[in-house]
Order: sequence, then structure tokens, then C-alpha cells
Amino acid sequence: MKINSAVQNNTRIGFKSANVNILATSDNHGNVHSLPKFVRTVEANKNAIFPKAEEKSTLNIFAIAGDWFINPSKRGFITKKNMTNGDIQLGFLKRTIKHIKKLSGGKNFETIFTMGNHDLDGGDKFIYKVIQSAPMKTLITNVNIENSPGIKNLLEKDNSKCCKSVVYEVEDDKNPNLKHKVLFLGITIPTMEFYNPGLLKDMSFFDNGNVKDADLSEEKIMGTINSVKKEVEKFKKENPKGAVVLSSHMGNVLSKIVRDNVPEIDVILNGHDHKYLTSIKGKTNINSLGKDNELIKSLNLHFNDNGDLEDVDMNSFFSGLTLLDGIESHPMQLFLNDSFSEDMKPIVKLKDTKKILTELDYGDEIRYSNSYLANYLTSAIKRSIRDVEPEVFSVGLQSSIIRGGIKDKSNNLDLMKIFDGVSEDLSNLQIGNVTGKELTGLITENILGNLKAPTRNTIIHWSDIQIDRTLISDIAKGQSDKQYKDAIKVRNQITKEFEPIEDDKEYKIVLADKYLIKNDIEWPQKIRNKFVSLNQTYDNMFREYLEEIDYDVRITDKTREKRVL
Repeated sequence: MKINSAVQNNTRIGFKSANVNILATSDNHGNVHSLPKFVRTVEANKNAIFPKAEEKSTLNIFAIAGDWFINPSKRGFITKKNMTNGDIQLGFLKRTIKHIKKLSGGKNFETIFTMGNHDLDGGDKFIYKVIQSAPMKTLITNVNIENSPGIKNLLEKDNSKCCKSVVYEVEDDKNPNLKHKVLFLGITIPTMEFYNPGLLKDMSFFDNGNVKDADLSEEKIMGTINSVKKEVEKFKKENPKGAVVLSSHMGNVLSKIVRDNVPEIDVILNGHDHKYLTSIKGKTNINSLGKDNELIKSLNLHFNDNGDLEDVDMNSFFSGLTLLDGIESHPMQLFLNDSFSEDMKPIVKLKDTKKILTELDYGDEIRYSNSYLANYLTSAIKRSIRDVEPEVFSVGLQSSIIRGGIKDKSNNLDLMKIFDGVSEDLSNLQIGNVTGKELTGLITENILGNLKAPTRNTIIHWSDIQIDRTLISDIAKGQSDKQYKDAIKVRNQITKEFEPIEDDKEYKIVLADKYLIKNDIEWPQKIRNKFVSLNQTYDNMFREYLEEIDYDVRITDKTREKRVL
């Protein structure tokens, strides 16, 4: 099989005996406000994405490799006060599928969906609603059906909505007796006890556990590997020339491990780690799909007259490069405007007193380095908490919880995204006293974990605490004879300067349930009994602060300081 890397807007010339067009996306993270641009990008490139779409020998697939949804239980819309994130995101999913189907010509069209970890932020009840109501097929290859009564019940009622795998048949353009077969499978990062502990009551994955991605190895995902291998072997036995496409919300490292164990896979559509990579080994091509509707990939699979998968063309389209002429009158934009008129009005007034920063930007670097956005958020939340707990010293905020930034004229939809990286069920804030020695242990453990996998293992940002991440790394490598506590400084509340942390001094800190309930690391277990609930969330506290200052966001020296070195 030949794999061709096509360039943007490069349409395929000629036509094989059968064709499978795949439009793939992943990690939308509930960004409904960017969907008009996403749909417009597909529209502008539909001839390259869906060539020969209406031919009887063409199958058109819209593949979503997980995390379309995020934090579905959250509320906070102004226009639709009674609706949740999940209600809105599900409505836009249905509308997007309808648009894509129309752009593909409406014939021989299917949508396949793979669950991501954030799709499960709302637990079983929400994802079952999605599976049953959305016009798509959910692929659950590594779900342990025998231990999943809810899924088992769904399958018994109607297996057209979800299944372990699905085989699609494509007619040949010349030989009516020849049918080209394509197997689609879908796997989800299985460690729900890490991502959404306690939220899945009636669904279980092979290899579930409280394990970070960076600590997952081949041995720890053998259940997932075997579930894929079983479906592929069965398919290949009946269809030796058939093609295999795996939609994987596992990330590049784990997708490659699956590929190495199941080399019969032709294409892997990879989500979860927000990469833009393409890698090829043997016959298998892994296409990573980015995040937040920024990247769209299309693959065109071509079968020859002998029924063999002869080649695969690949195209990448970036929505930021799309010509948006007429976007204001686009049906998706009009629907967004009509549905969220109040939420789309600018409310933030942002100003830097020294005219250095034009926005508080959100990007992947927030996961491993200093962040002006995290500085502002932690300081603002501390200000709100001090109204009820005046002795609070520092607020800790996991970087993975942050999903959006702040700009001048940000609207309510923008602000609702900021803390979307944590389920409402795990977002309650806790406050407690810890010693300087305990705080040093907590911070050091967190930084060492982050150094191991900077983009996957979350860093905790703190108000009024400065951390020398580089020094901690040097100490761990034996390149410095200093102690870990030497890498941590705390703000003197009188002089406002950072000074060494004191082992025996007590510091009142705030952390969320999502961190304190963790059992896969040492320090949450050691300190959690020192904390009591504030019955508030980061989002609640930040909104209170913004309302108090009339959404007049001013960037000061404190926001611009270096808290992670």
C-alpha cells in the first residue's frame, strides 16, 4: 500500500475502483463558538475532503476521535440559563453532523464517534444520552461489556447506536459482485479512575486504573490491545483484503504501542494529546488531530480492481487559514448568534498598566512553565476567598483545569471555557493548614511528576509561591547539592517579597477535590484530612471577583511576575 501526503486543497486526480473519504477531528473540548469556522473550513475544501462523494462506490465518513464534550454538567449561560454545557454541546454536535452530511452530498454518509476522557466528565448518565440521541455510531472496542451493565442494556435494546466495531461495505465501480470492506474500531484512554474517579457507575474499560498517561506501558494496556486484536483478527479472517481504521483517544505513545501489537491496522486517527504529528510504520499511518477545531484532517482510501487497498491520500486543513468571507451570514454562525446573543456580547475590559501584555493567553506552555494567565487567576480567586477566609495564604490551581484565556472584549462563552478542564463533580474547593515541610513535599512531588511528562502531567500553579522548576530538576539529576526546599519561596505578606519557605510554619492553602482525592500519588493522601470544604469552585470564586471589579481586568506587576522559574 502506498501512502501519499497531500497538501492543502490538493484534490486527487482520477478514481480507483472504490473510495473511502474520512473527515477526522478530535478534542473539540466543547468549543461551540469555533464551530462556524470549522464547518466553513470543511465547506471551503469539500472537493478535496469528499472527492467523488456521490458515487455509489464512495463511502463518506465523519470521524470524531473523542472529547467533543467537556464538563457537561456545568451551567452559567446567560441566554439559556437552564441549560448545561452538555445540552449545548450535544445540540451543536447534531447540527454539525447535519452540516457535514450536506457538504458530503448526503449519500453513503456515516458518523462514527469514539469516547474521550472529557466526554465522560458527566458520568454514565450523560454519555448514554449522547449515544442514544446523536445520529452517529459510538465505537466501544475497549469497553468491558460484561462489567458494564448500562452498556450491556443499551446493546440489548438497540445495537445500531454503539458497538465494539463496525464493518462498512463499499461497492466496486465496475464489478457488482465485488464489495470492499472497511473495519472501524474505537478505543478510549481507559484509566477513568485517574480522569474521572467514581463517576462511571455502569461502565468499565479494560485496563482501568488510577494511572497517569506517562506511567502507562504496553503491559498496562494489554486488555485494550487484545480487544482491538480480537476484532481485527476476526475481520481479517473473513476479509483478508479489507482495510482497518482505528479511532484512538489514547495519544501518540499508546496509539503506537497498539499499532506495534496489531500491525494489520491501516490508519489510526489519534486524539487526546493534542499533537499535529503524522507517523508511518510498516503499513500503518497514525494521524494526530490537534485540538479545539484548529486542525481538520481528511484521508482518502483507494481500493483497486483487485480489491486491494492501494493507497491513502492525506490532507491537512487549518481553520485559522480559512478565508472567512461571508462567515457572518453562515447558517452555523447565525444559529450561534441567535442562540447565545447575550453570551456573545463583550464584557471584559482588559488593560495592562505598563502596556506589555495585550491578553492573558492560554496555550500548552501553561502545563509546564510560568503563566501570566495562571498568575492572574490564582491571585483573583484568592481575593474572593479572603472575603470568607481572610487567613488564606495561597491558592493552588492545576494547569489541566484551565482551558481558556482572557482578552479585551472577551464574552461569556469565553469566560465559561476558562475552568472547563474539570468536571463539576470534582471541582469543589477545599481549604486547610499545612506545614512548610508538607507544602514542600507536595510541590516537589508535583514538579517531579511534571518533569517526567511536561505536556501530560499537570503542574500546579500557586498564588504567592515561587517555584524554581529548573533547580528541582537539577537536584533530582544529582547536578545540585541543594535541598528541594531551596527551590521554593513564599511571599512575605508585609514586604511582598519572596523569601525561603519555613518547615515548621503553617500555611493555609486552597486546592480542589480533583487533586486531593488522588491515590496514585503520595501527598494528597497525607494531607487531605486537614482540609474542609468551601462549597465553592474556581469558576464561582473567579466570577465573584470579576463581578466585584465590573469585569475591568487590570494586569499589574503581580500578574507579570515569574512564579515558575
